[in-house]
Amino acid sequence: MRWIAPFLIIALLASTVRAGVAASGLVIDGNAVADAAVVDGAKREGKLLLYSTYESGAMKKLVAAFTADTGVGVDVIRLTSQPMFERATAEYSAHKLTADWVDTTDITLTDQLAQKGILAATSVPGFRALPSVLRDGSGRWYTIIRSLMLVGVNTAVVKPNEMPSKWTDLLDPRWKGKIGFASIDAGGTTYSAQFFFRQKYGIDFWKKLAAQNARIAPSAAPVMTDLARGETSIAVEPQESLLGSIADGAPVKIVYPAGGAPAYGISGGITSTAPHPHAAQLWLDWLASKRGSAAVAALGAYGINPAAPGPVLPGVTMPPANEVYNIRAADYNQSRETYTKEWHQIFGSR
Repeated sequence: MRWIAPFLIIALLASTVRAGVAASGLVIDGNAVADAAVVDGAKREGKLLLYSTYESGAMKKLVAAFTADTGVGVDVIRLTSQPMFERATAEYSAHKLTADWVDTTDITLTDQLAQKGILAATSVPGFRALPSVLRDGSGRWYTIIRSLMLVGVNTAVVKPNEMPSKWTDLLDPRWKGKIGFASIDAGGTTYSAQFFFRQKYGIDFWKKLAAQNARIAPSAAPVMTDLARGETSIAVEPQESLLGSIADGAPVKIVYPAGGAPAYGISGGITSTAPHPHAAQLWLDWLASKRGSAAVAALGAYGINPAAPGPVLPGVTMPPANEVYNIRAADYNQSRETYTKEWHQIFGSR
């Protein structure tokens, strides 16, 4: 699936962003987003259906920005990665997959979707300029959104001078029994953090962290609940969970530890059965553009386009994109089984 044609540039004013949607294509602030065939086809189709694993509140805002720029409506069905993979695979096998787009937070699952033929190879404008670690070489999947695993601190129980400042501070004896994080089996979010620890600090870091008697939960939600209630003092959590807790009034502060930031990605692609293929291509083209990646950054995450601005979070100095630690798909696939087995041997079956 590939739509590439000459671009004719037109611009209209949309807020502070110059945007144009015409029969000749979509250009925003001087940057070509999608060609005429894609735009015209998407207008005829009028909508698309996303099977997405991105956090619901953030996805709602992202979809609103896309619709404002393109006029194309979007329906979203959200599940976590494993159920999403199972649903997409089952529906595809039964010739009933009606989603135009499917993504997961686990690149091994997304890659399996591609290998099964569920995701189609497609290109976007500026394909080769996108970092190779963030896209399949054939264009079957793209890591469109990257958030970070960060440290959350309950300020009601942790004094300012006790705040952790680097990842190795998790090993400080003062935090014994007071740390929370999710199991390595919780999905791509937690696996990205544990992979980062294992790669950067070695297996000894895992052993010392296990000796801290952390509260290990099956998912991020109970970790966040424990932190907000003060049942733990610090936690390693997805940034969306931390931001949501802060918005709910919990006494939580986000810390970006020195030493790099492990990113977890939302990786997906256009389905080979897409009922609205042009609308799906427009969605992907938009996300891969500077404008779409800027919309991702406005949510506090990293987009795929290297020319887009970096994310901003309240009260947190976000690292530049070159300090974000991204797991390569090949490394993820190669390490997953071995690292998961080692992790359970060290931390136990939780």
